[in-house]
Amino acid sequence: MMIKVPIIGSTHSVPDLVYALAHVPCQSVNARFKARLAVFLGAGAVHTLNSGLASFYLILEALKAISSKKEVILPAYTAGSLIVAVKKAGLKPVLCDISLDNFNADIAGVRSAIGDNTLAVVCVHMFGIPVDHIESVKAVMPDNVFLIEDCCQAMGSRIKDRPVGSFGDVSFFSFNRGKNLSANNGGCIITRAGSLEEPLRVALRSCPPAGAMEWLGAFFKAALFMTGTDPHVYWMGHALAAGFRETMPPDDLLARAMANFQISLGLCSMQKADSLFMSRYRNGSGLLRGLAGVPGVRLPLISPDILPVFNRMPILFDDASLIQPAQRKLWRKGIETSRMYIKPLHHMFDLGYKRDSFRNACYLADHLLTLPVHPGVRSRHIEIIIDTIRGLP
Repeated sequence: MMIKVPIIGSTHSVPDLVYALAHVPCQSVNARFKARLAVFLGAGAVHTLNSGLASFYLILEALKAISSKKEVILPAYTAGSLIVAVKKAGLKPVLCDISLDNFNADIAGVRSAIGDNTLAVVCVHMFGIPVDHIESVKAVMPDNVFLIEDCCQAMGSRIKDRPVGSFGDVSFFSFNRGKNLSANNGGCIITRAGSLEEPLRVALRSCPPAGAMEWLGAFFKAALFMTGTDPHVYWMGHALAAGFRETMPPDDLLARAMANFQISLGLCSMQKADSLFMSRYRNGSGLLRGLAGVPGVRLPLISPDILPVFNRMPILFDDASLIQPAQRKLWRKGIETSRMYIKPLHHMFDLGYKRDSFRNACYLADHLLTLPVHPGVRSRHIEIIIDTIRGLP
C-alpha cells in the first residue's frame, strides 16, 4: 500500500467530531474555550472569531477608533491575506525586510520603517519560530504605536518561558486546518492594552453570528480533512486536495462569530495540546540536527531564549534549482513538501515599492522549501527527509 505524508495533517479523531456535533447546541462552549485559552496564553481578554484573518481585521478596526494614524508595518515575507485586511480597514501597509538568520522581521528594518504616521507594527512569528527579539522591537517603538503579534503559525511557542501572544498590546491566533492548535477553522484575539478593549468590543458587535446550519458543512469538511490527510489515503486524493489549498490571498474577508462546532473541536485539541506541541517541536528539532552542516542548505537559527512549536520547517537552498528535484525525490519516498508563499508581499500587491526592494524577503521566497513536522510525521519520515536532502548533488 502506498503511503504519502501530507505537508499538513489533521489532529482530530472520530470521537472529536462526535463530541463537537453533540455540543453544537451548547451555549457554554465558547465561554469554556475562552477561559481555557486565557489560562494557557496567560494574557488578557480573549475574543473568538471565524478566522485568524478576521481577528486581525477587527484589531485594525479597533485601533482606528483610538488613533488617526494610517500605517501598519509588516514583514515583506508573510501571508498576503494580511494585506487584504489592512486595505479593507482603510489603512496603508508599510513593509520592512526580514532576517535570513531566523526568517522573521529584521529589527533594523522595523526601526527604519517607523514614522510619524505609524499606527502599528505587526510582529509575525513565521513558521512557528518566535521573534526572539520582540522585546527589542517594542523598545524601538514610540509609546503611541501599537505592537500586534501575529501568532497564527506559532500557538504553543515560547520566548523566555512566556507564551507568544503575551508580549504585544494585542495578538491574534488561527485555528485553521494545519495550525498548531486546530479547530478546522476559527481564530481569536487576545488584548493586553486596556485602551483597546472597549473599541474592540464595539467592533465585535458588528460581526454576525454563525449560520444556523453552518455546523453541517463544517462537520463534513472536518471529516473529509481527517480522512483525506491520513497517509494511507492521501496518495489517492492529493491532486484533488491541491485544488482546496489557499495559494492566493482572498479578495475579501467576512468577520463573524466562531461557530460552536469549531469551538468544540478547539476544546478537543486543547485536551491534547501538550502532546501536539511536543510532536512538532521534536520533529522540527530532529530536522535541524539532521540537516545541520549540509552544504548549500541554510537553516533558521534558533535562539536559546525560545522554544519553537514549528508549524513547518523552513529550509533555504543556496541553489534554487535544487528545490524541485528535492520535492520530487521526497514525494517518491512518501513525503509532501511545500514552497509556502512563493512571492514576497510587494510582488503580490502593488504597494509602491520597486521589485528589487527587500532583497532578503525576495531571496527567501525564491529559495524556500518547507518540510512537514505535524504530529502525523514519524521518526522514520524525519530520517527519510534528512537522508534525501543530504543525498542531493
